Amino acid sequence: MKDIMKLFVLALIPLLFALGCTRSPRTATDVQLLVRDYDATWDAVFAVMSRHFLIAEASRSNGIVQAAPVRNDGRMGQAETRVSARIFPARSGGYDVEIRAVNYLEISEPYNLSSRTPRYDWVMVGFDQKLQAELLNEIDTVRYEGRSAARQNAFLQSPEEPVITPAELRLQD
Repeated sequence: MKDIMKLFVLALIPLLFALGCTRSPRTATDVQLLVRDYDATWDAVFAVMSRHFLIAEASRSNGIVQAAPVRNDGRMGQAETRVSARIFPARSGGYDVEIRAVNYLEISEPYNLSSRTPRYDWVMVGFDQKLQAELLNEIDTVRYEGRSAARQNAFLQSPEEPVITPAELRLQD
């Protein structure tokens, strides 16, 4: 039984090592492409976030941009939206962006006849998925504006295939 366990462990160690190894950039051009992609991603994220929000914290080395909380006064009390963006390595070899827009609701407890100030607690009530999607789409537009515009124009203005309008389709039927 001990021999089987030793054989199993000896066979498992190289297998785990082989599975744990990932391809890292080996040439200077790969590193330059990754740096260029990271810089383009960072510039797009920072431009979009600073266009919509006041930036509270930005760390280029960590790839994190945090906006100052945006407060809204509503019927139920104060609401706050906190937005942060994070750049992380994608499996495809480049970099991708994650946006989190979290909504908080204020719950305060006033103190009666006390010199102390009221305690403010913020309770998370959910994510603003619409804002997240809008920001991600805008970041992708800024990031890929040159390549995607050229690709889209080449697709739409193909001389070989004329564009058929819906009115022409009705006439053909």
